[in-house]
Amino acid sequence: MLNKFLSSIGIGHVKVDTIVHTTEISPGDQIKGDVVLKGGMADQPINKVQLLLLYKYEEDKKDSDFCYHEKDLKTITIDNIGTIKAGEEKRIPFEFPTQSNHPKTTDTDQTILRTTVDIPQAVDPTDEDSIFIR
Repeated sequence: MLNKFLSSIGIGHVKVDTIVHTTEISPGDQIKGDVVLKGGMADQPINKVQLLLLYKYEEDKKDSDFCYHEKDLKTITIDNIGTIKAGEEKRIPFEFPTQSNHPKTTDTDQTILRTTVDIPQAVDPTDEDSIFIR
């Protein structure tokens, strides 16, 4: 019971690590990899895993105090994962398409693959990986 409570507030909970096989790609290429889920101290049900491809860019806007902004490009949802047992490791392969006109990576513009694991009534673990578009 204590382990379930601690997992729900983020102590000893499920961890996520997205492993991208090739982090340098061309526009229109597939991003391929594995989402690795590692169980914590208690069994936890997983609603879904979301992979979000986003574009971070620098631009001065009159209506914003920040110069860096994010634009969501595409989201892939992986369902039917089930429950991850305490200490268990699950690998979920994925392929994520990019647009043929995807912006190239520069000093101020970058592409990020953000992974979020949706766990009911608990802290949702996340992971971010940089993707270099040449």
